[in-house]
Amino acid sequence: MASSMICGVALLGLSATQAAAQAPAAGGEVSEIVVTGSRIPTPNLTSVSPVTVITDQELKLQGTTNVESLLNNLPQVIASQSGNVSNGGTGIATVNLRGLGSARTLVLVDGRRLMPGDPSTPVADLNNIPAALVDRVDVLTGGASAVYGSDALAGVVNFIMKHDFEGFRIDAQFGEFQHNNNNSGIQGTERSASYPVTVPTGNVRDGATTDVTVVFGVNAPDGKGNVTAYAGYRHIKPVLQGSRDYSACSIATTYNADPTVYDTRICAGSSNSAFGRFRGGSAPRGGYALNPNGSQTFVPYTSAYSYNYGPLNYFQRPDDRYTAGFFAHYDISKALNLYSDFLFADDHTVAQIAPSGLFAGTGANGTSTFGINCNNPLMTSLQQTQLCGAAGGTPTIVQSTIGFRFASLPRQDDLRHTNYKITLGARGELADGWNYDAYLQYGTSIYNEHYNNDVSTARVQNALLVNPVTGQCQSGTTDGCVPINLFRLGALSPAMLAYVVAPGFKSGQVTEQVANVSVTGDLGQYGFKAPWANDGVGVALGAEYRRESLDLRVDQEFASGDLSGQGGPTLGNSGSFDVYELFGEARVPLLQDQPLAKDLNVELGYRFSDYNTAANTTHSYKIGVNYTVVDDLKFRAGYNRAVRAPNVVELFTALAVGLFGGADPCAAGLITGKVSATLAQCLRSGATAAQYTAGIDQCPAAQCTALFAGNTDLKAEEADTYTAGFVLRPRFLPGFDISIDYFDIKISNLISSLPNLTVVDCVLNGNPAACSRFHRDPANGAIFGAAGYVDATNANTGYLRTSGVDVNANYRTKFSDWGMGEWGGLSFNLVGTYTNKYEVQPTTGGGTFDCAGLYGPVCSAIGTGAASPASTGPIPKWRHKFRVTWTTPWPVTVSLDWRHVGEVKMDANESNLFLADPLGRTDVLDAKIKAYDYLDISGTWAVRDTITLRAGVNNVFDKDPPILDANNFPAAGPPYGNGNTYPGTYDALGRTLFVGLTADF
Repeated sequence: MASSMICGVALLGLSATQAAAQAPAAGGEVSEIVVTGSRIPTPNLTSVSPVTVITDQELKLQGTTNVESLLNNLPQVIASQSGNVSNGGTGIATVNLRGLGSARTLVLVDGRRLMPGDPSTPVADLNNIPAALVDRVDVLTGGASAVYGSDALAGVVNFIMKHDFEGFRIDAQFGEFQHNNNNSGIQGTERSASYPVTVPTGNVRDGATTDVTVVFGVNAPDGKGNVTAYAGYRHIKPVLQGSRDYSACSIATTYNADPTVYDTRICAGSSNSAFGRFRGGSAPRGGYALNPNGSQTFVPYTSAYSYNYGPLNYFQRPDDRYTAGFFAHYDISKALNLYSDFLFADDHTVAQIAPSGLFAGTGANGTSTFGINCNNPLMTSLQQTQLCGAAGGTPTIVQSTIGFRFASLPRQDDLRHTNYKITLGARGELADGWNYDAYLQYGTSIYNEHYNNDVSTARVQNALLVNPVTGQCQSGTTDGCVPINLFRLGALSPAMLAYVVAPGFKSGQVTEQVANVSVTGDLGQYGFKAPWANDGVGVALGAEYRRESLDLRVDQEFASGDLSGQGGPTLGNSGSFDVYELFGEARVPLLQDQPLAKDLNVELGYRFSDYNTAANTTHSYKIGVNYTVVDDLKFRAGYNRAVRAPNVVELFTALAVGLFGGADPCAAGLITGKVSATLAQCLRSGATAAQYTAGIDQCPAAQCTALFAGNTDLKAEEADTYTAGFVLRPRFLPGFDISIDYFDIKISNLISSLPNLTVVDCVLNGNPAACSRFHRDPANGAIFGAAGYVDATNANTGYLRTSGVDVNANYRTKFSDWGMGEWGGLSFNLVGTYTNKYEVQPTTGGGTFDCAGLYGPVCSAIGTGAASPASTGPIPKWRHKFRVTWTTPWPVTVSLDWRHVGEVKMDANESNLFLADPLGRTDVLDAKIKAYDYLDISGTWAVRDTITLRAGVNNVFDKDPPILDANNFPAAGPPYGNGNTYPGTYDALGRTLFVGLTADF
């Protein structure tokens, strides 16, 4: 049988993550293997493109029951959607290779596509993958569209499942978090907050995860087939941000003396609080708040009445997931092997954020204010006078900007995804040297979302206009209107809340259908063989049809934009596309078993795709070279042209007006009070000289207006990927191997929608393509409100480029080899990535910026939607995992894992115009996140041949995550995550403790 690095690892029971092996060990029969990155069987586990392999042993040593956590620990992966995301959480789990975006990472199961998992975010949902059935995971770097089709720009994640299990197995695991709240610095900040903060102290244990999977496998009586079936259940308990001292309030930085230098850390708060904030009419500039002593009077609003919106947010979402399925195959003959697999997953989670209410600047019927009649009987005569002045006590309606928090009702986004995937296929021998594989695949995700405890602005408006005689709503009671009392602390009754609180509902389905047929063969039997090669030319030819369709339905509450906590309308969407493809590969051995040329071969590949959309026809191709000098040394290099056709969301999203985080350089900065752009710069963005001279209004709260929409004229993205590297396996050091590979990936014709960067590229860089997207308000030149906006329609724009070096090193040895007795063996495994460049050009022909080694409001949130370049966290230049495992002479293994995340600096402090804070500030406290190091320890104990226990502690030293400004740079909003940090990149909840059991019967 073939022996590879994976097999060697399994033999020792040691290293669990490594680069793909390059050659079989000496001795033994060599069988053909299909590796990720090619359809052509090869006599050894070889790949031109770098492939990192994660074994099932690594799953157990990490103690993870969700595969996204396993992948997020790889240095090649930047965190994306996971169970730690509440504000903006979709309920699915995704993988984001190289920080290029989940839509540009292709996910496969046994070499076949995993269907999109959500009609709003049509990328693969890793919740479909049963962790207990994973045999290994192959992570391939760079474009692979020539082999697998669209989306494989950043690379491929291929889950290889267990197919030939025999017997009955129970795999169970329990884990929880443990943390000591002892951060005196942040606790001091919280205790000195302008409003009361409940500061957690001492030890806390929470967030328990229970996972049980049952596996049953049986072989056919004649030994020609197998059915492996499974069923699993996972339950995750929630963790609130209020349970950790570093997230008990939302941290912000502010200035002490110089208003442009932010050097003081405070607890941020929202003016939309239970004390209310009423502005307009005769209210003072800062507005009125309700008297905290309970008397029905207004008092001037101060920050003491702010609302702490952080503690009720989920740091970890609750989740219930049921999985079931089977993998089956049966050999009828050499010419016909029937196979099938079925995956079912039902995932139910709830994302909770701060309570809804009335948010200042969001009013009724698309306005920014609410009308209050000045003789509203729920106000005292003093309040009527305070708010309305001389009109107090009259039917006059005063327009008021109201901030008010319904503090007893946290917003809960109830998300359920029910997924099915079935594959039916046949494969076998056609003739000597030729094989075929044909399959049909159907996958669908059914989506239901209930958004609870939001507030209807239309109903609030009805409830604020009250008849002073009858005490009823002026609109009547036909819709059940109940007058609402916002004018005394604690006056909201259950009936009042029942009337104004309104749920939103979405439902939908995304479906993928695939038909694929391919043949592989050896042309050597026909004489197609190089003179100095032993093997003939290997080829693979095939055709594929794929159809993706999407249907998203929303109720009237979402569609109308009536819900106060949504920021605007959410519209339905539907559409589909079809693609027909032809593909081929060739592997051409040129030299074999020659002096200084153990093996030299070339790989070629091509795919033609014909879409029924504006993407039309696309061409993907590859060329790669493998050069094994001797068994000890191999060089490899490759070039791939990969494509990604626009998905259904990018094509068909309905037109809608929304907000984006940004600031207008042609308006005075909120902090500096100065205009940063010149008259000439502002003229090219559509402003007039008169508007510039008079002063253009700045976007309120750094929220400008954009027009968002899909675009059926989108073309496909194109990626050029270059890789080059070597693999060293020195015979003088048995058990050691190292691979070092350079990668360079440039994605052009980028499908994106980045209005905040468009503003900068037009005004400050003068890019005509960006300036064409400006539509300033003719009256005042603003880019907010009813008449001013930036066109954020999806478009093919600039490029995204990343480059760097991957390092994979392994060493396996036994103590006896060093004359140290029978103490078992050790293995060492290093997986590291150096990111040299992460360059973005947001608009065609415009300026660029580089995010390598940076984090912040631009680099960590370049885009979080399906039509954005990427969805990233911090992008450290160096990141690695280093695992050491001791296989003892007893049935016990012990493993240590060192995870390192390199230092990153804050992008907003950079001089590049795309990155510099648009409000003219420098954040001293958050200038950089120092390098982070975590130590994990785990082990296994084979109690008997059929029972293995495992246990471990991740983040042994309970290291706090970096604590960052979550609110003070509103140009892009809070970090992509929760709790003043990036929970996908750093351990946000303390130690992880886990115990598990695998029992075979």
